[in-house]
Amino acid sequence: MFRVIKIILINLTILLSLVVLIELIFGYWFKDYNFGPELRGKRMQKIIFNHKNEKTIYLRDFYGFRENHNIYEKYDASKIKIIFNGGSTADEMYLNYNDTIVGNLNSFLIEDNINLKIYNASISGKSLKGHVQEFKSWFQNIPNFRPDIMIYYFGINDRIVRKDRWNDFKLNLNFYEKIFWNITQKSFVWEKIKYVKDTFFFSQRDKYFTDDKKIIEKLERGEFISYDFAKINYKLDNEEQKEIINIYKKNLEKLKDQITLFDIKPIFITQIRYDINGQKILYFLNEELKKFSKNNDYHIIKLDEIITNPLNNSFIDTVHTNKKGSEEISKILYPELKKILVDYYNN
Repeated sequence: MFRVIKIILINLTILLSLVVLIELIFGYWFKDYNFGPELRGKRMQKIIFNHKNEKTIYLRDFYGFRENHNIYEKYDASKIKIIFNGGSTADEMYLNYNDTIVGNLNSFLIEDNINLKIYNASISGKSLKGHVQEFKSWFQNIPNFRPDIMIYYFGINDRIVRKDRWNDFKLNLNFYEKIFWNITQKSFVWEKIKYVKDTFFFSQRDKYFTDDKKIIEKLERGEFISYDFAKINYKLDNEEQKEIINIYKKNLEKLKDQITLFDIKPIFITQIRYDINGQKILYFLNEELKKFSKNNDYHIIKLDEIITNPLNNSFIDTVHTNKKGSEEISKILYPELKKILVDYYNN
């Protein structure tokens, strides 16, 4: 009996030694691609969404960007020059990549023979606080990552002040959780196990669509609140709203510090709902973003002002666009973005 136990222990020791040796040689513990636990669930991700016999494939690549290529490819990140960044309204998990706002914008660039590509760094649930924190938690860990331009599309997730969340790259983990999540981000063996899982046993989920009949009726007929109406009728009338605005302004200044440090040229886009300017607090967040952009001489595309007609049947709920809505918004954004990008790279 003792001999059997001894043989087992010897074999386990040899196996463990081999695993450690493989990790030291091929793992990401002491070299490039040394991502930490805050990137858990945000890299090398594959999810299949199903709805009425329609399939959507959602991929996040090795560096964490939403893409439609090999998610395990360690490509040259120095080639990433233009980033589109936001929350779920830009991540668009329920649409195939080519049907998203970013996918459409890249198609337009190809059609115009413009040799530029926009990468999507959007993460569902990410607020302005997350955009500030991701420079230290994410971007600085990508080797040779030095983008020129960051296109920001946020505001929806800043309408309510929330505590630190996973989406914003900050969540308290206990000792054992830190060990486990570090392994998932730095282990070569774990990466290979995940590759097998994603190839043969990938995650499948049902798509989300609102089942609220009243909201569905509103989405179909395309309710519309104009910017001019909002400007005249909306007033900040309670302390909670004022606090939300003050926190937003402070986070904008923190974001300015980060984009200045990384020498990034920002382009901001104001956000809308299905009824365009139908929510008071979002209107005031957009107004603060306009003031911030003007004071710092940043480009801003005022989507809330440009859209002057309802976007019928373009949303799956009050804030997330469907295939039609994303295409319409990308067509509105593209002329403005094209001019800014072409001017930047031709000068």
